[in-house]
Amino acid sequence: MIIRTLVWLGLVALSSGAHAAEQKYPDRPIRLVVPQSAGGSMDTNGRALADILSRELGQNVVIDNRGGANGIIAGEMVAHAPPDGYTLLYTSNSIINNQLIKAKAPFDVLRDYEPVTNVGKLPGYLVLVNSSVPAQTFKELIELSKTSREPLRYGSGGIGNAQHLLGELINARAGTKFVHIPYKGLPITPLLANEIQVAFAAPTTVLQHLKAGRLRALAVTSAKRWSGLPDVPATSEVIPGFVYEAAWHGIFAPAKTPRSIVLRWQAEVAKAIQVPKMRELLETGGYVPVGDMPEEFRKFLEGELKQGREYMRIAKVQPE
Repeated sequence: MIIRTLVWLGLVALSSGAHAAEQKYPDRPIRLVVPQSAGGSMDTNGRALADILSRELGQNVVIDNRGGANGIIAGEMVAHAPPDGYTLLYTSNSIINNQLIKAKAPFDVLRDYEPVTNVGKLPGYLVLVNSSVPAQTFKELIELSKTSREPLRYGSGGIGNAQHLLGELINARAGTKFVHIPYKGLPITPLLANEIQVAFAAPTTVLQHLKAGRLRALAVTSAKRWSGLPDVPATSEVIPGFVYEAAWHGIFAPAKTPRSIVLRWQAEVAKAIQVPKMRELLETGGYVPVGDMPEEFRKFLEGELKQGREYMRIAKVQPE
């Protein structure tokens, strides 16, 4: 009886201690892991968000850049971190691709994380061509790919990458004959050098090249035209119903992180992305702020996994 009472008191003490820790959260700096080196869009958006959250949470939110393996290193680190709210992940849809392309991925998006919130969505990629490509419209590019003596090559950041899947989806839907060339990153330099003739990229990453006339944008894969380039048609205007959402940025905590902490982060992020400077940064980059609840984000991720498997089937990509 005495032993049973002592065990019960011990469990109560542990529960009370955990509750007290949640109540005073955060009481030390928080690490926000970004699977990208400094300067990329994830890093830029993540740093701006961390700056606002540091003020709101009363503790420094420190960016920890962990590039490599297309985000797998950072993803695995956070999946195995203590679920105490002091290590979180700021990442993109690459986390979905990593799970689908690896036969033995080191983490499962729905099992090993608590989805916190979708920070913002990038509605579409620009379909870009080198300035020497004779096609002046997306329709002309489709026809050129079918008749050109030399195959038109398109580049992506690697097998199973979002741009790779996009190119194969266009091949499947429009009957184009684009040939895929994988690179280790966004292949804008090869496109400028005409090593490849076609690429897909977020608008803000290539605006300087468009203005200089080195590249041309023939279409955007979003549901409607991008306000920044209103003369560039949506792909659905040429291929009926063809829409391809480019990317999203989201925040994840390790699985079993207390719900009170997850909800605190969701609420603070939802407020932060409405701060004028933060909202302007996202929208200038082509992103639409979201800030949804954890349950909504989880449902979105389930849909992304299902859709991703179908895209990989069409692209004939087998898990490594």
